[in-house]
Amino acid sequence: MNTPTTPAARGNDGQTRVLHRITPLQKWRPPTNAGPPFMKIAVIDLETDGLDPQYHEILEIAVAMIVVDLQGHILEVERVKCGLQQPSRPIEPQIEKITGITDTMVAGKRLVPQKIAEHLKTADACLAFHSKFDRQHLEMLVPEVGEMPWICAMADVDWHALGFDGRAQGYLLMQAGMFNPTAHRAADDVASLIHLLAHECRDRRTVMAHALAGARSPTWRFEASDLPYRLRKDVHRRGYRYADRGVNHKLVREADYDSEVAWYRELVGRNPTIVPVDWVERYRADWTWEPVERKVEVVSWRR
Repeated sequence: MNTPTTPAARGNDGQTRVLHRITPLQKWRPPTNAGPPFMKIAVIDLETDGLDPQYHEILEIAVAMIVVDLQGHILEVERVKCGLQQPSRPIEPQIEKITGITDTMVAGKRLVPQKIAEHLKTADACLAFHSKFDRQHLEMLVPEVGEMPWICAMADVDWHALGFDGRAQGYLLMQAGMFNPTAHRAADDVASLIHLLAHECRDRRTVMAHALAGARSPTWRFEASDLPYRLRKDVHRRGYRYADRGVNHKLVREADYDSEVAWYRELVGRNPTIVPVDWVERYRADWTWEPVERKVEVVSWRR
């Protein structure tokens, strides 16, 4: 096995925790209980010069193809492919501190969108730890990724239910009994993520199995169509976000569907606009989809 699942990783006496350095990906070995190949997944990590996909640019990309079986065991890890890119503006000092990437390192470097698209098309799906971030930045450079299924290791896994605390990748990796001495470079983060995905949880299923199940489960986008202005702060408190298209919306999973409909009806007096969202659409940027236009007569006392 490549990840520690023995009592030593958790501490024999219940008072200590032993962390193991992650294994180099080139030494990856499939678990003895692995089944036949089921899917090929592109594990992706980006380093960027900021958070806004419409303004900031990709500095570095790393992609590793993994092959998994139906139970989420990682059978094979291909060599990580990396690339650097010089942005159109100098890298800010705080970004340099976070990523370790300098203007000198990226000088004259350029990513080729067509080559990235061709490589990713050999996979059945893309996976990132924070798919909303990585997909939206990557889609600005490689539009073809918008046609692929996406799995989010952060949002598609119920970490709390699995006994984990928090949702930061490095912290989760340590709770799984592992550490990576280097971080915030794309290839290192890909290696950490693959080891985290292979970790066997207390229910004897891998994190990859949970991520795949969460990604393939049904979700819906609840659009607060014709929301009375006075109720905007109520929906914001509930987790609805204001999209560029001028509508408050929220991603709702199956377990929360009925309670969310009931809450919205109690607040607004009618159902929201409900749009099914699959794993191709789930982490799409707001500016790439159109809200459903719905004309609803609002009685005066609810305006």
